[in-house]
Amino acid sequence: MITGFDHIHYVSNNIEEMAKYFEKIFGGKEIGRTEARGYPMIRMDVSGMTISFLGTEPNAGLLDPGKGKRGLDHIGFKVKNLEETLEEVKKKGVKVAIGPNVTPAGVKFAFIDGPEGIRIELVEKN
Repeated sequence: MITGFDHIHYVSNNIEEMAKYFEKIFGGKEIGRTEARGYPMIRMDVSGMTISFLGTEPNAGLLDPGKGKRGLDHIGFKVKNLEETLEEVKKKGVKVAIGPNVTPAGVKFAFIDGPEGIRIELVEKN
């Protein structure tokens, strides 16, 4: 029986850069460092969600997010005020890739570009 969400696991060729990005942009806090499968790993808490960044070979290929291929397409974060949040992340050097948009149900959303091609959705639900 599923009792809740545990973590997101992201394979990266630069886990230090990933950790710094999620700390700077989203206020993430490092909660541990370890090794898995012979590679270093950094675990972070980002607003109550654990994201684990696992190292890999420097020349490992990347998923092409948003192109309908298999693999993780994006990570979504809830926000209270999408417009204010977008202004905050823009000041930190983040590029807004899509939006802001509103669904027919009134849900506001935008996508931002993260390191290594990771797509991050910011969602405001009323």
